[in-house]
Amino acid sequence: MKGPREEIVYLPCIYRNTGIEAPDYLATVDVDPKSRQYCQVIHRLPMPNLKDELHHSGWNTCSSCYGDSSKARSKLVLPCLISSRVYVVDVGTEPRAPKLHKACPLPLPLARSGTLMYPPPWAA
Repeated sequence: MKGPREEIVYLPCIYRNTGIEAPDYLATVDVDPKSRQYCQVIHRLPMPNLKDELHHSGWNTCSSCYGDSSKARSKLVLPCLISSRVYVVDVGTEPRAPKLHKACPLPLPLARSGTLMYPPPWAA
């Protein structure tokens, strides 16, 4: 790999089956061994809705685009298993304190079919 070592990572955190009635959140964790906050959650971004069950995440551009100045991993796409919503998080403006860019409910027929289009038109 030619890319630099990650200094922060983003982890989807869910409350399903915990008895806690709170929105899922995206945790930002410092993974820079030279940092005073190494291995600590440095930011939590709560989602606007309850019972989403955030699942895996993906970028608005692939990691193979490293070194291509026309591409940037500035948006994190977070799909939800239970609600079928998809959240787009802006991680480019303030990587250590990301903000919600868009919340996108899937159209009902699309949500039922389980079919997704890529790239999604709302991720831009």
